[in-house]
Amino acid sequence: MKDKVLFVKDLKHYEGLELKEDMNCKFILTNFRIRICDIKNRELKSIDLKDIVNVGIISDKELIEKDRNVIARGVIGNVLFGGAGLVLGGLSGLQTKKKEQIVDYLIINYKENGEDKVINLYAKEFVLNDMVMKKLNYAIEMSKKDLRCPHCNAEINFEYVRCPKCGKKVNKSNKGKKILIGFIIFVVIVAFMQIIRVENMGNKELDIIMNAISVESEKAEEINNIFEEIGLDNIKEIKADSESLDGFEGVGSKGYRIKNDISDNIILYLDSENNVICIRYADKDYYRNGEVINKF
Repeated sequence: MKDKVLFVKDLKHYEGLELKEDMNCKFILTNFRIRICDIKNRELKSIDLKDIVNVGIISDKELIEKDRNVIARGVIGNVLFGGAGLVLGGLSGLQTKKKEQIVDYLIINYKENGEDKVINLYAKEFVLNDMVMKKLNYAIEMSKKDLRCPHCNAEINFEYVRCPKCGKKVNKSNKGKKILIGFIIFVVIVAFMQIIRVENMGNKELDIIMNAISVESEKAEEINNIFEEIGLDNIKEIKADSESLDGFEGVGSKGYRIKNDISDNIILYLDSENNVICIRYADKDYYRNGEVINKF
């Protein structure tokens, strides 16, 4: 089966190939190998992913800080860099090489006929970014796994869609499934937060009713249910106005002024047993004698 190209980068050669220094080349990552070609797409080097020992990107800044005298070929030859044990190779001439711009080096350590080899390529800053390394490391990691067709047990590559032996699908994309799962989780979280918000709002309004009217929770819920029926929500305050409103709806009736986002003068009338007689706003009844007349 043909290689699947994962990405292509235009780089420059530094060391490791039979190619002049600073010559342009193409770095091609496939699901099987790394291919390095010249600008006419003629292959200069092909390295199987399973033969790659280590890869890394190192900036010119890092090499300068490390001390070019140590890196130079004439002093020590191959040098280990960092905790990953990446072999930089000679990087000959780096000590005296003048650069017009900051560059990043792509270091490839690989095995060839049992011998350790190093290829150094480079590009201007930010061309060799984190995404390049993620794809490269993932491809190398997967190439070393024993992947087999679930249908015929033939060895397969991580980018195969169909098994080359039995022809059945072996790599069904789960991108859509992941998106769906993510969407479901998002909806559940939003719904849960909404439930909590509504419950908190309800508890807050019940507390306001209980404190303002001096009733038990059961009666407060009964009054709050009527508020919900007429769309009266976001209650900030309920305040008794015995001087102006008491007795207006009959002997023993009590009047309260409700404050919310709409107004601070919504009128609530209760009878002597704290049953809702009427809810009025702007000279209009919204609830009276057990019936919803209007809604906010």
